[in-house]
Parts: sequence; structure tokens; C-alpha cells
Amino acid sequence: MENISANLISLIGFVIVILVVLLLVVRKNRFAQQIDELQQQVNSQEIQLLELQDLLARQQSQLEINQQHCTESQIENEQVSKQLEHRIKVTQEQFNNQFQSIEQLLHQPPEDKLYTRAQKLVELGAGLAEIMRECDIPRAEAEMLLSIHQRKAVK
Repeated sequence: MENISANLISLIGFVIVILVVLLLVVRKNRFAQQIDELQQQVNSQEIQLLELQDLLARQQSQLEINQQHCTESQIENEQVSKQLEHRIKVTQEQFNNQFQSIEQLLHQPPEDKLYTRAQKLVELGAGLAEIMRECDIPRAEAEMLLSIHQRKAVK
């Protein structure tokens, strides 16, 4: 009986060892499965990381292109602005010159205005009667203006 008890204890010990080994194998398989799942997640995240890095590189490249376009546009706008400033300055100078000419004409004695107008009519080819009538000057003065103009034309 002692022998049976010892065999029974050995058998129970053996069964316990087998159960423990089976339990360890099952746990190992679960851990292996969990490790595989975690490895798949890591691989997936690495792929996502690579995709994000690629997207970031493309976005940075596009940003650099946009910055270059902005810089070119800014330079072009500055050049246009300088040209417009120059045109405004030239136009302002022309306006001031014309304004001064008008002021001088307004301040001329009336007789000078008539002779200036008569001279312009002569240059435009007006006749003696038209000059006398339009400028209200005597015949002798109108003839003198026509004579001077003809001499200038001959030279």
C-alpha cells in the first residue's frame, strides 16, 4: 500500500507537472499571439509614420514653392510700385509746368494775349481778314505778322 500511495503521489505529481507544463504552453501560445498582434500594430504604425513623413516632405516642398512665388510676386509688386511712383512724379511735374504756363498766360497783359493768338492763327494758316477779325488788331499789324511768318517759312 505504501507502494500504491507512493505511485499515486508520483502520478498526482506527474499530472500536476503535466498540467503546469500544459498551462505554461497555453500561456506561451497566448503570449506569442499577443506578441504577434503587438508586432503587427508596430508594423502598421511604422507604415503610418513613413506615410506621414512622406506627406510632411511633400508639404514642405509645396510650402517652399509657395514662398518662392510669394517672394517673386513681392519683387514684381515693388517694381510696379516704383514705376507707378515715377509716373506719378513725371505726371505731377507735367501738371505743374502746365499750371505755371496757364498762370503766366493769365497774368499776361491783354494785348500780349491778342498777339499770341494772332501768331497762332498765322501758324495755322489763317488769312489776313480772319486774323484782323478774331484778334481785333489793325491791318498793318496783321500784315506784319503774316510777313514775319512767311520769312520764317522761307528760311
